[in-house]
Amino acid sequence: MPSLSHLGVSASGFRWTRCSDGENLMTVARHGGDIFGAAQRLGVPVSAIMDFSASINPLGLSPGAHHRLKKELGLVCHYPDQSMAGLRNLVASHESIDPESILFGNGATQLLHLIPRHLNPRKALLAQPAFSEYAAALRRSGCRIREYHLNSRRGFQIELTEFLRTLTDEAPDMLILANPNNPTGAVIPPETLSAISDLCFRRRIYFVADESFIDFTSQPSLSRRASQQRHLIVLRSFTKFFAIPGLRIGYLVTHPSLVVELSHQQEPWSVNTLAVIAAAESISDSAFREKSLNLIAKERRYLSAGLTSLGWLVPYPSEANFLLVRIQHQAIRANHLQRELEAIHILIRGCTDFRGLGQKYIRVAIRSRKENRCLLEALRQAGGILTERRRV
Repeated sequence: MPSLSHLGVSASGFRWTRCSDGENLMTVARHGGDIFGAAQRLGVPVSAIMDFSASINPLGLSPGAHHRLKKELGLVCHYPDQSMAGLRNLVASHESIDPESILFGNGATQLLHLIPRHLNPRKALLAQPAFSEYAAALRRSGCRIREYHLNSRRGFQIELTEFLRTLTDEAPDMLILANPNNPTGAVIPPETLSAISDLCFRRRIYFVADESFIDFTSQPSLSRRASQQRHLIVLRSFTKFFAIPGLRIGYLVTHPSLVVELSHQQEPWSVNTLAVIAAAESISDSAFREKSLNLIAKERRYLSAGLTSLGWLVPYPSEANFLLVRIQHQAIRANHLQRELEAIHILIRGCTDFRGLGQKYIRVAIRSRKENRCLLEALRQAGGILTERRRV
């Protein structure tokens, strides 16, 4: 592995910071969902916090998964089933793909890091803003990164002709795109994805399509196509839609020959027994899926309208279970809002670590009606407090 000291990152992926007394401490990259850290800072139990910073299904675990986890808890006395044949066949049936084209991992993020570690791209293209782990995974493999900047005035949509020209001119070894995008929630139309995938196939560019939030949308997956092509890799997550981030399980889909190669680079027992049980029960629960989609669609409309009505927040169109929101008030910044809301036990996501965004953007998850109403009232009060404070 190449040296990462010039990036301030150790080989393990931790960032070193220096304490006042000269000691080094390791801190992980910041993401949303640090509810345990917030609970410690506030001196309250986790249950006392409303977390809008992590985009997780507000319904929580499916009833079937909850029941099976309680029933099968004793299985943790045994090593996990490395074949995961039952879950593999369930996913294959659900996606109509070859079971051998599936590789499970300790969350989609583990697989995201595994891909460049094995394929060793020298140059990659990212559409920004994007999930920060894309760049982190590529840099840890010594890969140079080029960027295509999504325009907020276009709703952060890809302009196909321009993007294909950029892809041709840059000639990267790898392209990573999310559908829908995180943090914008914008989806890529199927015809656009098809054109991008076709160009990548012709030019032998590895195309990694992150579909971690696609279950919240009506968009078709690229999984079937990926199962037949080495240069197309689809990432999927159980974390968001099925509300099991603490269990860590995701999967990728690509040609079986590449699955074999990647599996040889993966750490043994990457997925624990309870994660496999929860995933299998969750994916089989069609009633839970329908209930989740209906709730998210309804509450997304409610929250978007409520944010707009405040007059100083502008939510962008989204098909995911979160909203990217622009702060129009000159006196208010994202970190101001985060501090005010955390003080009353509400977490929202700042966007300063997303390239192209900054202190004028926040991201909020779609929660239950009661929670969404609380968030809107908290934002209304925080806006008034921050405006008054600026005048003093």
